[in-house]
Amino acid sequence: MTARALTTRERDAFRLARLVAAESCPYFMHALFAASPVAVEGLGTFAVDAAWRLYMDPVLLVGPGGWTPAEAGAVLLHEVGHLLRDHAGRADELAAPVDRLAWNLAGDAEINDDLLAASIALPGEPITPESLGCPDGQLAEFYYEAQTRERDHPLPDDGLGGCGSGAGSSSLPGELDGDSFGPEGSAPSISAAEADLVRRRVASAVAAHVEARGRGSVPAGVGRWAARVLAPPSVPWQKVLRATVRRTVADCAGRTDYTYRRPSRRRLPRLILPSMRAPSVTVSVVIDTSGSMSEADLTAAVSEVQGVLTSSGIARDRLRLLTCDAAASAVQRVRSVRDIRLVGGGGTDMRVGIAAAEAERPCPDVVVVFTDGDTPWPQAPSRSRLVCAVISDRAPVGTPPWAATVHVPPSRSGVAA
Repeated sequence: MTARALTTRERDAFRLARLVAAESCPYFMHALFAASPVAVEGLGTFAVDAAWRLYMDPVLLVGPGGWTPAEAGAVLLHEVGHLLRDHAGRADELAAPVDRLAWNLAGDAEINDDLLAASIALPGEPITPESLGCPDGQLAEFYYEAQTRERDHPLPDDGLGGCGSGAGSSSLPGELDGDSFGPEGSAPSISAAEADLVRRRVASAVAAHVEARGRGSVPAGVGRWAARVLAPPSVPWQKVLRATVRRTVADCAGRTDYTYRRPSRRRLPRLILPSMRAPSVTVSVVIDTSGSMSEADLTAAVSEVQGVLTSSGIARDRLRLLTCDAAASAVQRVRSVRDIRLVGGGGTDMRVGIAAAEAERPCPDVVVVFTDGDTPWPQAPSRSRLVCAVISDRAPVGTPPWAATVHVPPSRSGVAA
């Protein structure tokens, strides 16, 4: 089987089915338009790949005895459901070997009970939790385990075949690589980052729909999915920040050099050999004290300085601290948070603080900058390793690509989390 671009007639039928799907579930509209349609004659169903391409048997769109626009629209919702719920990525997290057919059916059940709850009629005999002998409202992992735990009967068959690699099933014969067909009939792939952005936009649309029309306006499983997508990350930012600082410090400490101050224990006639030494790492912390930094932001920054002191493994006399707005303060030697004096309140230019930190001797191996991100950054790396801890409600933007960046949500209570 070979994928090709849709004909004009097929594309019109696809657009009509997509419109019907969008009217049924308007919060899925962005996902429906993100999937790139292609035709595969003889496929016998619709399917998706992991790059968000939608493969469709044209007979089902325009052939005699094909699906109605409502049926085709329902199957479109089913297929983008696999993509939105990341069934391909979740399949990769299962214990090997993965039973791809059982996983495809598990994903079908996770999607279809929500579609049926929304009164969306799927063609044929769709896979449901009940057909797998399971209760409604569970995740695909639950249905997969139920199938693979005790296999004393054949797996059910909805007559449609697998849903492709985008569902975590086996790849379809002839799945595309890269972008194909050219401008008029293009089937572009989308990256994992773009796919995550689509998921978040759809999840936000679900949340807005629920807020406007009430909790019962979307299927319960779709609402739970959106809540999981929009939930804050489960990994504490403090852990990420400290791990980043420790890793950067460890990289610097791992650099070694030769010294004759302590000769090597190896002995050769009439030769004195140098020994290897690891440098003592110096860390400078630059705290943004510009007027745009709130008291909660500063509280979070000061709290994490203590974390750097206790968690990075550096000697206390090797840590320096500077405060900076549009000008840098004098260097402070810090042994505890009580030693820190915050000075500033003007404009913002962290380049000044970084330059002041690196002007000290010895030059620091690591510079950690706490800022709200509203600042210009150096255009090129210097000797010091740079860690940007951006204290902001929004994701960091504009930090140097060669620096390590950590997003620190600000404290709302005035006490860092």
